Amino acid sequence: MAFFPWQKALCSKTVWFSLLVMLTLSLTAVLTPWLAPHDPYKMDVSQSDLPPMWSNNPFNPGRPDFPLGSDRAGRDILSRFLYGTRTAVVLLLIAVPLAALIGTLVGVCAGYVGGKIELVLMRLTDVINSLPAIMFLVIVVLILRELFDPSWLTGMITLVIGFAAVAWVGLARLIRSSVLKLKGQSFVEAARSLGASPWHIITKHLLPNMMQLILVWMIINIPAVILLEAVLGYIGVDVTKYVESGEFSIVSWGGLFFSGRSALRTNPFILIIPSFCILLISMSFILLGDFLSETTGEQMDNWMQ
Repeated sequence: MAFFPWQKALCSKTVWFSLLVMLTLSLTAVLTPWLAPHDPYKMDVSQSDLPPMWSNNPFNPGRPDFPLGSDRAGRDILSRFLYGTRTAVVLLLIAVPLAALIGTLVGVCAGYVGGKIELVLMRLTDVINSLPAIMFLVIVVLILRELFDPSWLTGMITLVIGFAAVAWVGLARLIRSSVLKLKGQSFVEAARSLGASPWHIITKHLLPNMMQLILVWMIINIPAVILLEAVLGYIGVDVTKYVESGEFSIVSWGGLFFSGRSALRTNPFILIIPSFCILLISMSFILLGDFLSETTGEQMDNWMQ
């Protein structure tokens, strides 16, 4: 049963604002190779600590080929920000749905099967939930980054697995509660009495009635993934590994936070620009999630009555 409020959504400024932010983020990620003026991994000590191009410091003037300046290793800030946008989009498109899939499977199994399976799964969620999310994520990333050969793809795999391993717990609890309520409804009892299999009941009756809950959970938790990645980079635990040819480090907004700590006075835009983008994206997804939660809840109540 679908309860998406299409008409109300098209008339909402909140929805249009969120869609505009998402479209801008997506286009920036797709066009990054053409928008970035430099290689984000290229280090040149002779170009280190350059200020933004509008700086009029006579001892260290800005340069137009480095619009936002450079970090201490001589890497272009604008290029690293743009490639960090692509990293954030990939995380949102893969890590959040993967966490939703794991949480849904665990919640459905715990709520519908019950018994010892429910006891084991719920105790597992209690153990993971008892640990601070950032600490558990740090442990997972530190372990995984040593298991793969360094590359952009394996770096993304490490981040995706790490975030998915942390984020699924909350949805699993919500899905379990919803399954416990729904499996006692008359339409589920009728399907069971007609000889429907558990798979048929779950896929045809339970999951369609929980899709709005899953969608709202995904939208609301997107800012959490971005913030966790930023905090991870800020404390210096990014996907970094030393190899024979040097240091491999996936470009992300969290990495900009880490490199921007020491350049706060000389070039604060290293911190300001990703901070503003994270604030804008978080606000848009939170507003969109609140809109969907309120409107779909109202339509669900009207349908139930």
